[in-house]
Amino acid sequence: MGTLGIAYHRRVELAAPAEDVARVLRDVAGWPRWNASVARVDRPASGPLTVGETVRLKQHRLPANTWTVTRVDDTGFVWTATSPGVRTTGDHRARPTAPGRCEATLTLRMDGPLARLTALFGGRLIHRYLDMEADGLRREVERDAEG
Repeated sequence: MGTLGIAYHRRVELAAPAEDVARVLRDVAGWPRWNASVARVDRPASGPLTVGETVRLKQHRLPANTWTVTRVDDTGFVWTATSPGVRTTGDHRARPTAPGRCEATLTLRMDGPLARLTALFGGRLIHRYLDMEADGLRREVERDAEG
């Protein structure tokens, strides 16, 4: 098709170990507790997140979307969702930067013939939601790290 993708990134330094941050990221059922952009998560499975698993996520001001987990490891996970003309990939990673500290990288990439149009109309909301996720993640993991 030859369409170029659009990617949004948010990096955040955290005063918490990378393995703790990755664990919070992989616990997608708990996202509504700390991520203000997420209204509801429906995860039929229990236990650790697994490749091939589907999760239904409802964010405020957006229709619910079904995400399929494509990669899970000690650093985080990747999942994808499709809608007409757009394939969206969300990548959530944590990497150590110093003892007891890490950097989380949140990436949302859109590909497909309607990716640019979606970015044109939804780019501000995407940036806002990535900021909300990063801020909520910081509060969640740093609160847990304090005790």
